[in-house]
Amino acid sequence: MLDSLVSGKLIRDVQLKTSAKGAVYCQFLLSVSVGDTEPVIISGVAFGEVAERIAKLGKGDALAVIGSLKPTSWEDKTTGETKHGLSITANNSLSPYDIKKRRAATEQPEQSQPRPRPQSNRTGRKDNGFTPDYSTMPTYPEFNDKIPF
Repeated sequence: MLDSLVSGKLIRDVQLKTSAKGAVYCQFLLSVSVGDTEPVIISGVAFGEVAERIAKLGKGDALAVIGSLKPTSWEDKTTGETKHGLSITANNSLSPYDIKKRRAATEQPEQSQPRPRPQSNRTGRKDNGFTPDYSTMPTYPEFNDKIPF
C-alpha cells in the first residue's frame, strides 16, 4: 500500500450506505488526469465522517482524497479477462464545497476601527518600532585569503 493524495472528478453519484454493524461508508469512482493520456479510474471507499462529506457530492464534482492506495485486479464478468486497477481507502477528503465552508467559518466581520499603519522613516522603510542592537553581535577577525573575488 502507498500513502497517497489523489485528486480527480467523480464519475458517478455517491451513495451513503450503512454496514450490517451500523458503520457508515460510501464507495466512489474518481477519474484522475495523468497528462495527455487517458484518465485513470480509481475506485475508493470511505468510512464515517469522511464518507458523509463525500456522499454530499455528485457526478462531475472535484474531489481530493488522502489514504492508502493499492493495486487491485478482478475478472471481467463478460469477457473473463483479468483486469487491473487502483483502489484507495480514504482517510480524509477535500472538495471545493469544504473549502467554501471553511472560509465562511473563518471569515470575521469587519472591524469598526482600522488598524494603525506603520510610519515611514527617512530611509523609506516602515518603522515597526524595532531597533536592532548591533553591540551584542559577535565580532570576527578580518578575513584575507589572497583570492581576488
